[in-house]
Amino acid sequence: MKTREITHTALFTALTCAAAVIFRYVPEGIVPFSILPMLVLLAGFVLGPRLGAWSMGVYALLGLIGFPVFATAPFGGIMYLLSPTFGFILGYVPAAYAVGKIVRLKKEPGIILSAAAVLAGIACIYLFGLVYMYLNVNFWLGKPMTVFKVVELGFLPYIGLDLIKGAVVIALSRALRKNLAAAGSPVS
Repeated sequence: MKTREITHTALFTALTCAAAVIFRYVPEGIVPFSILPMLVLLAGFVLGPRLGAWSMGVYALLGLIGFPVFATAPFGGIMYLLSPTFGFILGYVPAAYAVGKIVRLKKEPGIILSAAAVLAGIACIYLFGLVYMYLNVNFWLGKPMTVFKVVELGFLPYIGLDLIKGAVVIALSRALRKNLAAAGSPVS
């Protein structure tokens, strides 16, 4: 890895950590709000598949080794593996990779390709998150929960807002990529 790549990767990891910590203090509504999915998708757009996945992998690793970088208690440590929602964090890695891979199919991705990338990234987050939640609750916690209940609790309340976040990411990424290119800092 080049110094610039390490710096960009570390920057997205740090942004993700900071966002998780800041949103601990945002009062929860009916559906908790987080900008973490936006940062995951944006990492894929800006950093590309390899570095985007690395930045999210480092975020997950920092939390697992004990740094308090996760948004919900216990905020970090190996015990977070027992959380039914840890699968969503695991999904950040393939989500950033998928987004980066899809938008790199063209030098200048249009709205359709960008939307496909966002949908693929969101699908990765939910696929990992919901499967992990189902397995964790049913087998680790020993509480029977149907697939439909997992979808009801972990998908339906959040998907609408995540799709809106995806649209915001498309707009942000287009502006950010143009500004980075104008500044002479090539995007991956």
